Amino acid sequence: MKQYVKLSVVFFVCSTLFGQQIPVQSDHSVYSYLYRQSTSGILPQWVQSTKPLTLEQVLNLLTQVIETSEIGNANRALAERFKSEFSIPIKPGTHLPFSKSNRINHLLSYESADIEPHLLTLKHENSSLWLDWNETLVLASSNDYERYFQDKFTLKTKINDQVSAYSQFSMNRLVWNNETLAIESVLPPDTIDWVTYYNEWAKYFPEVNWIIWYNTRAGVSIIFDQIQFDLGKQNHSWGWSPSHSPILSGTGQPFAFIGLQTNMSKIRFKFLHGSLMPFTPYEVHKRKITPNKYIAAHRGEIDITNNFTLSITEMVIYGNRNMDFDYLIPLHWYWAGEHNRGDQDNLLIGLDYSWRIRSGLRIYQTLLWDELTWNKILDPWWGNKFVFQSGLHWVPASNPLIPDLRIEYTISRPWVYTHEDTTNTFSSMDMGLGFPYGPSAQVLRITTNLFPTTRILINGTVELVSKGSGLGSSVLHNYDFRDTSLDNNTPLLVAPVYDKSVITLSIKYDLSRYLKLHSDFMYSSSDGNQIKVGMIWDW
Repeated sequence: MKQYVKLSVVFFVCSTLFGQQIPVQSDHSVYSYLYRQSTSGILPQWVQSTKPLTLEQVLNLLTQVIETSEIGNANRALAERFKSEFSIPIKPGTHLPFSKSNRINHLLSYESADIEPHLLTLKHENSSLWLDWNETLVLASSNDYERYFQDKFTLKTKINDQVSAYSQFSMNRLVWNNETLAIESVLPPDTIDWVTYYNEWAKYFPEVNWIIWYNTRAGVSIIFDQIQFDLGKQNHSWGWSPSHSPILSGTGQPFAFIGLQTNMSKIRFKFLHGSLMPFTPYEVHKRKITPNKYIAAHRGEIDITNNFTLSITEMVIYGNRNMDFDYLIPLHWYWAGEHNRGDQDNLLIGLDYSWRIRSGLRIYQTLLWDELTWNKILDPWWGNKFVFQSGLHWVPASNPLIPDLRIEYTISRPWVYTHEDTTNTFSSMDMGLGFPYGPSAQVLRITTNLFPTTRILINGTVELVSKGSGLGSSVLHNYDFRDTSLDNNTPLLVAPVYDKSVITLSIKYDLSRYLKLHSDFMYSSSDGNQIKVGMIWDW
């Protein structure tokens, strides 16, 4: 009963907050910490179902952890450290760099009482604004590049209790090992200056051997009672896997969208309609006319109990026409609507659940189908286009020094995410929006996280991957061109099949409020070793 009251309180608090609906970046260490608390039963399960969480949600979830009597001192200290990082300046007035309240007195200090540095903060009545500046440097032992730089500026503002906004701009610079490698491996044919680097439109400067490209993120949120409206550009992750969800994994390119979400007791609902790019930026720049491409998606979650959550998601990709108002209705059933419009779009449906068996042990499963015939579901028929994922998350102790363990197994059938109209593939900028390994893959993924101190996060991952490479193994393939002789005998992995193992070890160390260090080691049986060492100046 006590646990039920505690979970009800945190749900009520996080469901009725106003303002500061600003997303917290999806790779922040706080997610690993909050997921541990959710699996342990201190926080509700919905914390793990979608990303990004908002600034307000994170602050209130951390407050809930701090106020829980069952946690130990190490756990509480880590929650307080995160909360102090996300706390919003509350002193009225304007605080410029090197002002008394923002002076760099403790360059190497990270005490909980330290004020989080901002390049500029403004506070007036119920309104707040703060500007952050980040400089990132990464050194890599890589055949591709030797140095990476990023300059990033982020503006966040709470305009009033109902309206908040943010804007982020970054410039990226890559220094290649040698000019020959840059030209031969990166420059697309028939170009002189411009390159496509990781599906970004970038310019190559041969005189300094640099690749330069830009990124932007932005958003505005407005709340009316229990309904939140969003307009922005960002990544979305829907599903219980932190980075490999078959539904929306958050590993593709960000896209512009309009959204709506609401919480009603034990039911949560999210809707978005976004604009996608049908080709890479290089291909788009070659064309005079680019076809439209859109995604519409909605997701409903219901807590059957405090420990069992069931969800259903519908998504549809459509293009080569103007925006379809059928898909702008948040509660419209896409399955029926798409069928009545001639089955010309790419409809995907996901069913998933999360079950916290006991405190510290949680299992989750997801079935996403692009197309399915139930009487052939166990047969190797080509039209059984689905992804199945099963995962387990174990947190053996509340002490963050003790590692947790996550095991995920995912299989994806050939041709899933694809379409006969390649404009309607489940992708943007030719990058998949769902399971990162795409169709025709089998992946066992094992991860662990631990916090040796309040300033250090260690993450380790082992991936055992089997990936088909034949026709039907890419999200961009057209199933009209399949080998019809295999229609009733399409294997899970389309030959030729490549196996590889990948081991990664990442260490993040917050030297102070201003300086953050990180190192990454990766071993790949197919690509060899790679070591990256980086530093972030965060102001």
